Amino acid sequence: MELLKRLYAINSKSGREDEIKRFILSSLSHIALDIKEDEFGNLFITKGKAEVYPCVAAHLDEVHMPSARIIVEIPPTICAVNTEGTRVGLGADDKNGIWIALKLLEEHECIKVALFVEEEKDGEKAGCRGSKACDLAWFDNVGYILQCDRKGANDYIVQAKETPLCDYDFIPTELLRKYKYWPVKGGNTDVAALKRRGFDKPCCNISCGYYNAHKSEEYTNIDELKNCLNFVSDIITYYKNIDNNI
Repeated sequence: MELLKRLYAINSKSGREDEIKRFILSSLSHIALDIKEDEFGNLFITKGKAEVYPCVAAHLDEVHMPSARIIVEIPPTICAVNTEGTRVGLGADDKNGIWIALKLLEEHECIKVALFVEEEKDGEKAGCRGSKACDLAWFDNVGYILQCDRKGANDYIVQAKETPLCDYDFIPTELLRKYKYWPVKGGNTDVAALKRRGFDKPCCNISCGYYNAHKSEEYTNIDELKNCLNFVSDIITYYKNIDNNI
């Protein structure tokens, strides 16, 4: 879990995502990728050649103010404390999603990853600023988007407030049962912003093992995070196999 711990150690308050972007680019330097950064600061990563790509999304920012973090692992959980031993925010929302995206870039031959800046609300500023500003044309050859930016372990969000994201049966029942997920309605994140702007393919937001988001008591359940990674990877494989059999 060294990669995850290194992500947690980086402060990435909304609007201050440069350090985590540098770390991500460095950690991916051994993989052949096409990486673009738009004018707003979002990162768009493509691996391989395909007519239609799976896409995984996450956001680069967090709500917590910068502080010196010591990452503490007490299996199966991870949390953070400051130099005085007081609990501080971990940034698991949404570094868990970033970690999953980086692992999937290692695992799959053809995949797109969208990493958005400034998803969190910040003072008077509304959230999802990066996804509201990006060029939707990058998603023209994307078949669906899976975002890992939901608390807990079992939610597969098919509707964000009043915005439908996908059909309830977009993810097959056998995978939902295997990984113990079920469809629910939930809050906003980047995929909902893309939907409102006209993205017309299925997308969803998936629980990725973090708790007490936006609080100093934030923590991650490692087993649940790994379960989410395997779940998303199997969704990608499922749709790849369908495409190959057409």
